[in-house]
Amino acid sequence: MFQDIKRICQSPTEEDKYWFPDIAGSDWLETLHFAMRDFKDESFISQFLSPKVMRDFRLFTVLDDDRHNYLEISAIHNEEGYREIRNRLSSQYNLSNLEPNIQIWNVDLRGDRSLTLRYIPHNRAPLDKGRKEVLKHVHRLWGFDVMLEQQNEDGSVELLERCPPRMNGL
Repeated sequence: MFQDIKRICQSPTEEDKYWFPDIAGSDWLETLHFAMRDFKDESFISQFLSPKVMRDFRLFTVLDDDRHNYLEISAIHNEEGYREIRNRLSSQYNLSNLEPNIQIWNVDLRGDRSLTLRYIPHNRAPLDKGRKEVLKHVHRLWGFDVMLEQQNEDGSVELLERCPPRMNGL
């Protein structure tokens, strides 16, 4: 990609001018320093991955939806496909997509001081089986009951874990 940025700056094609109007024909070293200084992995990819590099590496996107028994080629070498390939590839390097989205949802300060955490799955990924041990640790730190809920795709909420557990179930 660094070599491609240099190429775009020194010898831009019409495609390069369309995709990279800000850097096409500019000083390549200054552009490279800007890219390395101001962009993280995922934003670098989403900003500077060119259609030429995607063609050279024959990149395309395969959609593997666990709700279907088939794979789908969802992005190919056309304008819309280039954008989709860029987005999908850069999202693989986005650390926030790799960590579970668990947020403090409620703290009952006037009642039993229980803490409610809510998990919002990304791509229907379940939490790891070690969640019980993590919840025990949060309970030790908090000192009061801790509940872990999950918000499902349909908006419903289900209780996944509670620490300490109740006698009648969770």
